[in-house]
Amino acid sequence: MTEPKATTLADYAHSLRAAIAGGEAAKLILASAVLFEAGGRLVLSEGAKLAVRQVAERGASRAIAMSTSPILASAGSLAAKPVVAITTKAGAALGLKSGVGGSAASTVAKGVGKQAMRLAGKQVLKGAGKAAGIGFILDGAVASVEAIVAVRNGSADKRSAAIHVAKEATTGAIATGAGVLLGAGIVALTGGLATPVVFAVGALGSIGTKRLLRHYIR
Repeated sequence: MTEPKATTLADYAHSLRAAIAGGEAAKLILASAVLFEAGGRLVLSEGAKLAVRQVAERGASRAIAMSTSPILASAGSLAAKPVVAITTKAGAALGLKSGVGGSAASTVAKGVGKQAMRLAGKQVLKGAGKAAGIGFILDGAVASVEAIVAVRNGSADKRSAAIHVAKEATTGAIATGAGVLLGAGIVALTGGLATPVVFAVGALGSIGTKRLLRHYIR
């Protein structure tokens, strides 16, 4: 029987980066819903929206369960926020009230203006940028520790160690920001998902982006 692989500092950083991306994407559900009402609803057909939501919802719980990280496992404790609740809050944030007999979604769709769309877009970009900055610092710090160890044991020189730190920090920033944008984007295109699903999409988007970048940037 083979013993389980020991968890490394890089593994913890990998999970923490994913959790940061997922958490920030979940925070941006409201802003993303505003973008959906402002025009994102027109990008996909109703059938395509339903298909995307179903795929995301089916894969989210399975993907979180597959993860060995206690950070990602905690995503299941997040409260669910259905589409109607999100669009109602989107309307409230814009100072709109649902008409008698009208849905919150239709009210928001009529009331969302260019200014609101710009503000929502800026909020999403700001959230992605903030997460990217944290990812840069996180991966840069872990890579610095790895570089110091490598230089001390003679497996790397100072130049290659510095390059390693720069690559890890940069790809960490890109991966974290990409995860946030993916999570926010799926809400902007489909109209809303439960918070744990958005969390999982953002987290797994970050993990996938980091792995892809590591594969192509050596």
